[in-house]
Formats: sequence, C-alpha cells, structure tokens
Amino acid sequence: MSSVQSIYFKLPKTVKEGFFIQYDELTHFYDQLHHHPELQLIYIIEGTGDLFIGDSITPFNDGSLFLIGANQNHLFKSDPSYFDVENAGKSRSISIFFSDESLGNTFFEINELSTIQGLIKRADRGIQFLPGISTKIGARMIRTRGQSGFTKFIRILKILQRLAESTNFKYLADISSTNPPSEEDSRRVNSVINYILKHYKEDIKLETIADIAHYSKAAFCKFFKKRTRKTFCEFLNEVRISQACKQLKKTDKNISRVGYECGYNNISHFNRQFKKFTGLTPREYIKKHENSVTDQSKSHYHEFVDNAFT
Repeated sequence: MSSVQSIYFKLPKTVKEGFFIQYDELTHFYDQLHHHPELQLIYIIEGTGDLFIGDSITPFNDGSLFLIGANQNHLFKSDPSYFDVENAGKSRSISIFFSDESLGNTFFEINELSTIQGLIKRADRGIQFLPGISTKIGARMIRTRGQSGFTKFIRILKILQRLAESTNFKYLADISSTNPPSEEDSRRVNSVINYILKHYKEDIKLETIADIAHYSKAAFCKFFKKRTRKTFCEFLNEVRISQACKQLKKTDKNISRVGYECGYNNISHFNRQFKKFTGLTPREYIKKHENSVTDQSKSHYHEFVDNAFT
C-alpha cells in the first residue's frame, strides 16, 4: 500500500492554461510545509521571513526572487511580528506557476527553448536570483499580471529566458529533491520547524523536540537527519544565526546582545557558529552590510514597485 503524500496544493488553473499567475496579499505567508507539481517563480513584493527548502534556510525580504522546483517541499515563514494581531504589516507576493509538461510533453525540448529547459532542471535544487536581476524581473512579473492570452504567454517565456541566461543566482539546496515526504512526516517536520522558530532563544532540549515529533530521541535524530539532511543541533544553530544576521543588519545592538537574544549565552560560541555558517565574524558581517540597505534605497524600491503596478 503506497504512503499518503505530503501536503499537496492544487492550483486554481484551467487545464488548457500553460502559465498561471497568482497575486497574494496577506498578513503573513502560508507557513505550512507543502508542495505542488508545478514549478513556482515567486517574487516577494513586501514581507520578511525565512524560506525553508531542501536542506537550506534562506532569509527573504522585499525584492527577493526564488524559483522552486516541481514537488519540492517548502515553506515561507514570515517573521514573528507578522503574527502579531496589532501588526499593520503586509505580506505581498506574485507567483508564476507552470509545469514542464503543461505546454506539451516536449515543448521545452525544442532547440529554441533549450536554455529554459536547463533552468527547469536546475530548479530541482531551488534557486535564488540575486539583486540586480530580481527587482527587474519582479517588475516584469507584476506588469504581466494584467495580461492574458498570447501576450502573457510570450512575456512569461521572455522572463524565463532572461533568468535562464543569468549567472546572478545561487542554489538553495546542496542536492536535488523532487520526492516529497508523506503527509505525516510533513506534519512532524512542520511542527518541529515552527517550535524552533518560536523558541530558538531558549535552551531547547532534544527530548522536548523529540516529544513534539512523537519520537524517541534516537528515532527523532534519524528521522530529522533524513528529512533535513542536518542534525537537530546543526538546524537549530542555522536558525539562530539566520536570526542574528537579521538583527545585525537592521539594529545598532552590540554583538554580545544579539548573540544572547538569539540563544547563545557564550559569546565565543556565538562567534564560532556565526563564522561557521556565514564565513564571516559578526563584526565583518556588520561592516559588509552596513551600507547595503538604507532607508532611501527602501523608499526607491517601493516607488519602483508601485510604478510597476501602474
């Protein structure tokens, strides 16, 4: 008897529609581990948080652009402030969903589209497109939203061709992954991830997290490593360092304070873990990013996006 498949999304597209565009405006992004057979090109118009996909944790913010492969388990977890009932923030995104077979089994195999076919194959590892191309493509996606028929079809092909030719990207996962876990495994991983994100500042015991997943400690370690390709300690440290990076980029708190607020009581241990995951010391990281995002550049970004909607 085959196992029950993981949380599956069925998109509201017509059978004859090759590309489906979806615009979302929410208080926070959907935070359940899920998958769908379509590839998803998603542009974050507004919102911050972390993308969990494959064996990676990647922060996202305004202007982030990702390509998620077919049947890749993923979740976009908005930052805690978005779950505050008094929070006035918005989470907005626009996505293009498509399948390599939705235009015919061999459509992307013709010579003229071979570059896009290569992009589709690379998407099995998940792709993040970096600044310089992400906002330009995002604006194109927003403008394409109001199009239909042949015009929309051609514009989306041009978007995919531009991305396929770009070298301004990075992979999100170390290896390809297109086999989603069972529904029960997805629920367990999702419970663990959400617990860690809520309590990462605390001293989380292995027995506590194993109980949440309804496993013994030994069985949980085996299960978690199989599903995330990381040990629990590795995953917890990666979450903590990811949160530390966010704080160091947007606050003037001292390094020791940030380390303490992210679950590290020993500054030397924090520095070692930070260097392990980022390749930089906290002080080097601050220096690298202190001028990367200013209030003025954020203002220009939102003006740029607003113009794309008009």
